[in-house]
This record gives sequence, C-alpha cells and structure tokens, in this order.
Amino acid sequence: MHFGLIAAICLILLLFLTPFILMDFMIISLYKLGIPPLVGLGIVFCILLGSLINIPLKRIKSVSKVPMDLRLSYGVNPWFYRQISQKNELIIAVNVGGCLVPLAIALYQLLRLFNAGMVLMPVIVITINVIVCYHLSIVKKGVGVLLPAFVPGILAALSGLMLTPENPAAVAFCAGILGPLIGADLLSLKQIIKLNSGIASIGGAGTFDGIVISGFIALLLT
Repeated sequence: MHFGLIAAICLILLLFLTPFILMDFMIISLYKLGIPPLVGLGIVFCILLGSLINIPLKRIKSVSKVPMDLRLSYGVNPWFYRQISQKNELIIAVNVGGCLVPLAIALYQLLRLFNAGMVLMPVIVITINVIVCYHLSIVKKGVGVLLPAFVPGILAALSGLMLTPENPAAVAFCAGILGPLIGADLLSLKQIIKLNSGIASIGGAGTFDGIVISGFIALLLT
C-alpha cells in the first residue's frame, strides 16, 4: 500500500478519534471532583452541544457617522466629502456550553469549599487567575475576546497545588473557570461595547477555549 494512502487513513482515523479522546479526558477530569462517569458524560455532552447555543442578554443600538467619498459616486472634487449615518447593533449574549454549564459546576464546587471552611486560599487562587487572564485577553472586532487556552489552566493548577494542597482539584477547577470568565469576558465588556456591532458572546468564540479547556487542564494537572 502506498505510504501516502496509509498516512491519509491514519489522519482520518485521528480526526475521527480526537473528539472521543477529548471527551474521555473531560470525564476523567470531572471524576476528580467526585462526579460519576455517567453524570460526567452528560455534562460533557451539555458543554459540547451547548457551545452552539448563545442566549442574547442585551441589544445595544447605536448610530455612527461614516465618511463617504463622493468621487466614488459622482466623480466630483476630492475635497467634497459627505457623512452618512450607519446603524449598528451589538448583541451581548451568554454561551450555554462555554459559560453556563462550567460556571454552574464551578459555583457548586466553590460552595462546597466554603462549607468545608476553605475560603481565603480559593479566593486568592481565583483572584490570581482573574488578574492574569485580564492582562492576557485581547478584544478583537468580529470575534470577541481572545484568550490563550493553556496558560490559565496551567496557572490555576500550579496555584491550587501550592496554595491549597488539601483540595487542589476543586480549587484549580474553580480558578480555571472563573479566571477567564471574569478576567477575560466580564472585565472586558467596556471594550467590547466600543466595538458597536456584532455578537459578544460570554464564554463563546475565543474564550470558549479559555474557559472550558482551562478548567479541565487545571483538573488534569492536579
């Protein structure tokens, strides 16, 4: 069999198996939080399917003046310009799979930590991740907030292991989820609103990787 054909078959198999491998990693990660595999499978499906769903929260309408060069339309003197009004609409939405589902798990774990008497250190770990995610995030027109997927998760895991060795998994997961959500999305809302148009999805687009992958990487590393 030709080497190129073998390579193509292997690539196709890899692409086919990758989602299942990722799902397996996510289920194993959730098991570290005490979530049974069957329940974890349901959560993973909710995250993956929910990533396709954005729930609109607010529509911000604005009007901007756009200069129009009359030469393009009438061939007149280049010094004559005209401004036309352009209506813009910015939709602020929340992504189900990238925000609501992982947020619910993180808040539940945070509540368990607080009930166990762990308050100060989890808050410190989360705050560290929020600050780092805020400085790493970039607001891009037409996309939203972009954030590196691996840095927040690795930072959350290291912080959890060093500051809360008694329960690093839960703390790291909470920091991995809340850090990008607060630091990258919520604290960047003012910059997002200045974009005037498009869809700003909290937990969607670029920050889906930042929030979801960050949380699960943090779990795997603890």
